[in-house]
Amino acid sequence: MNSLSYRFYDEKLDLMYEASYSTNQEKSDRRLTELLQRSKLFLNVGNISCYRIEPKF
Repeated sequence: MNSLSYRFYDEKLDLMYEASYSTNQEKSDRRLTELLQRSKLFLNVGNISCYRIEPKF
């Protein structure tokens, strides 16, 4: 079974949130959806996607 992992980091690159899903599992994590909208992908290696929260100015 393959899985996808998401990791979210704050402005200082401290880990804030992590979630993993199997590739056939439907994603219904509200926090994940919110963080994906507020962040930017900065690293994608294999099945791990790392995002950084965009600083608010």
